[in-house]
Amino acid sequence: MKPHSDTLVGIVLLIFCGIALWLTAGFTEVPIILSQNIPPTFFPRLVLMIIVGLSVVLILSGLRSAKKPNAKIPSTVLVTALVITVAVAATEVAGIFPVLFLVSVVLPLCWKERRFHFIALLALFLPTSIYLIFTIILGVQFPHGLITDAFS
Repeated sequence: MKPHSDTLVGIVLLIFCGIALWLTAGFTEVPIILSQNIPPTFFPRLVLMIIVGLSVVLILSGLRSAKKPNAKIPSTVLVTALVITVAVAATEVAGIFPVLFLVSVVLPLCWKERRFHFIALLALFLPTSIYLIFTIILGVQFPHGLITDAFS
């Protein structure tokens, strides 16, 4: 019996995380923008451990699933990947918070969400929450971007 695709994807992600965790052992410096008296491995390992946890959930759901997965990748997956790729590239120019705001608007629209009041709340509260938690409470400095630096 062929394993469910969720199980296979989860295993591939676990292998990726294992390799990435091993690579973080070679991190000797924290970029100046992130240096907050934390080891250079902290944030990468934090993200990787979250991915590991979600991969385990994916594997377990694949093991429990009896239905055959849909072989066709929905177009929203590709659109989402494109929006995130463009957002990462735009961060250096616009800065993290304007890009987070735009992604909070664009992604729900791409996913055919039409409750505009929810999109507005997301666009307002997601960047604000990230700013408050990471910049104010944890003291993490995010890259500003060329446009944001021009106004400061």
